[in-house]
Amino acid sequence: MKIRFNQPEKRNPNDDRGMSIKYSQAKRPGRPWRWYLILIIVSLPLLYLLGVIAREFIVIEANGRINMSIVTVRSSSEGYIQQVFVEPLQTVTKGSKLALLTNNTLENNYDRVRNELSFLDKERDDLLRQAGITASASMQLINFAREQKNFYLNRLRQYELLFEQKAATQAEIATARSHYLSALENLALIENTQYRTQHTSPEIRQIATRINQLTLEFEKTQDQKQELTLLAPEKGLITELFAQTGEYLDRGQSLLDIMFNEKTYINAFIPPKLQKYAVINQVVTVKFPNGETAKARIISVPGITQKSSAEDVGPLEVPHSTILAQIELIDTVETRLIHGMPVSIRFPFFAN
Repeated sequence: MKIRFNQPEKRNPNDDRGMSIKYSQAKRPGRPWRWYLILIIVSLPLLYLLGVIAREFIVIEANGRINMSIVTVRSSSEGYIQQVFVEPLQTVTKGSKLALLTNNTLENNYDRVRNELSFLDKERDDLLRQAGITASASMQLINFAREQKNFYLNRLRQYELLFEQKAATQAEIATARSHYLSALENLALIENTQYRTQHTSPEIRQIATRINQLTLEFEKTQDQKQELTLLAPEKGLITELFAQTGEYLDRGQSLLDIMFNEKTYINAFIPPKLQKYAVINQVVTVKFPNGETAKARIISVPGITQKSSAEDVGPLEVPHSTILAQIELIDTVETRLIHGMPVSIRFPFFAN
């Protein structure tokens, strides 16, 4: 018979050699989930990479930005700004006044030419009036010469009639024809003299030449004077003012920027690998930052590349070359279009 002096003791965590000990509740059941959580956290970069790769195959898209036509209004003349009629964020219509410039040199030249033209016009009218009086005095000689011409013409016809009746001689006909020709030459001489007196006077010709020169100068100065008033080329929104009242503007210097809301399109930056989608009339879907989507169509592919914006690339990416395309909205959108607002452009899986 085998005697054992050491019996195995029952393992009870709450019983220590016959004494009951109250331990706090252990968290052993939660320990396996810690490993799962660590595994998930470590796998997140890999999962993100797999998601990006899968998304590139499922969703074909490119970045884009709203582009509204902005025109810089420049001064077509030089001068001081007398008055500015608009303010930033103000809507203007086509042809409305934007600003008024003043140029003292141009104004003085305009007044000088206008006064000289007025004086020469008056002097020319006086000379023509005097020539008209001289012409009226010579009209009596012209009338008398015409009466003589008619008289000798009738006399010549009478002699020719009498010669047919054998009542006159050829000598009488020759004499009558000679008198008629002399009267005709006298009339032509008097009329030419009167024409030269009225229209070929050296004084009148000199004044007329000067008037023509001043007229051209006056029209040029008048056009320059009209350029002092700057007008809006189209209906739009004033986005920025570069000058204020009292400042001096050189020719071609910027005054303000106007944004045309009606001339809105989207600049799409298409990666080269998606070149087959960059074709005119390709229908795309534009997604705005607030989640609204709208159909659009590619209207132009200029055939140039452009660097992508740093805002459109990821933290580990660098700006790269993209194909530029212009897109026009087909659907009406409720989203307020803002110049420079980023959008995403999604292409259909199958290109046209």
